[in-house]
Amino acid sequence: MESRKLSLLPLTMLVTGNMMGAGIFLLPSSLAGYGSIALLGWIVTVAGAVMLSLVFVRLAAVCESGSGLYAFTREGLGRYVGSQVVYGYWVAIWIGNTAVAISGVGYLSYFFPVLADQWVATLSAILVIWLLSCLNMRNIRMIGNFQIVTASCMLIPVLIVGVLGWLSFDKHLLVDSFNVTGQPVRQVISESLTITLWSFIGLESACNLAGHARNPERDVPFATFFGTLLAAILYILSTTAMMGVVPNDVLQSSAAPFSVAARYILGDWAGELVSAMAVIACFGSLNGWILMHGQVARSACADGLLPRVFGKLNKHGSPSYGLLITSVLMSILLLMTVEPTVQKHFEFIILIAVYIMLLAYCCACIACLNIQRRSGQIEQPVLWGVIIVLALGYCFWSLSGAGYQILMNGTLLVGCGSLVYWLLERRSATRIDVGQS
Repeated sequence: MESRKLSLLPLTMLVTGNMMGAGIFLLPSSLAGYGSIALLGWIVTVAGAVMLSLVFVRLAAVCESGSGLYAFTREGLGRYVGSQVVYGYWVAIWIGNTAVAISGVGYLSYFFPVLADQWVATLSAILVIWLLSCLNMRNIRMIGNFQIVTASCMLIPVLIVGVLGWLSFDKHLLVDSFNVTGQPVRQVISESLTITLWSFIGLESACNLAGHARNPERDVPFATFFGTLLAAILYILSTTAMMGVVPNDVLQSSAAPFSVAARYILGDWAGELVSAMAVIACFGSLNGWILMHGQVARSACADGLLPRVFGKLNKHGSPSYGLLITSVLMSILLLMTVEPTVQKHFEFIILIAVYIMLLAYCCACIACLNIQRRSGQIEQPVLWGVIIVLALGYCFWSLSGAGYQILMNGTLLVGCGSLVYWLLERRSATRIDVGQS
């Protein structure tokens, strides 16, 4: 029904909310480990993210077989590569969802210090995942409206720090902590790219939900570009202001950096307000990502790339069985990766998710070049070619900043996709043989 479709505003809020709720609220603590030099990484990442958003806008316009990351790569690079991309994308989403849950629990610890305990925090994150998975078993329109509320809550702490923080800004804090690692500038910037890209994972959200958009030809490109641009502006303003307000050592050790910054600016009451808003925003982002991984798995199932159970719908049109299975996987991952602090738990998980997503984005860029080359109706081919190459170059640069352990773990997870593809193809071939005999 048309009334259940998503309009431009909910789609844009999904894009912005998925990115910012997933990335901005705990990331400043991780970036403080590099120093204010990480701001240079932000600038490069913002430029790369804008290029990537334009690639997805272009793909949505020229791809004839559908919308979404899988449809794009399948048309441009074939079924096998498309299957590996959708599998990796699905894995990266639910891995990343665990980090978002941890981030929200970290801000809850501002009110309930017991949540700072590693096991209490882990079990609380699991509870949140299950509650929001149940919410996603309802209708799509309700989820879109929920995103408007949570994305609005997200803006409050960001604006408090990103605007009022400049009134208390101390440039000496920024200068004195420029590079706290002691490593060469180029190496630090490369490493920071991998982490800062986490803040832009989700820029393709509107494309994946094109089937639920009221006017996909207009709303999906606008939501993708403006959602990314809005997030980029808020990232730069708030992170820079924070590093000029909070001492670097305090920022590094904080499980709720925005709350600490607000307390420095306006006092304890502001820290409590920001913590409350950040919790809502983080869990709102998690809600949007749970919606996303359910829809991605459902689409992959429809094309025979995941077991059929992921495509079974309940009476509300939600892939409930797939959501239940993924909730179990996220719970297991959280229990297997418990770290001494919230920050370490968060950082370990997001680096693996970003590595897998970078591989998917590389494939999307190459697919876009192939689709354009085969298309007979290409407008401004040189301009779009430059944009795609720049986006691809950014992806390769970010991949170079991933550590050896992340490369090994990420490659192992991605490699499992080939096994899944082989098993499903073999089962499909067996059914065909039995039917013919």
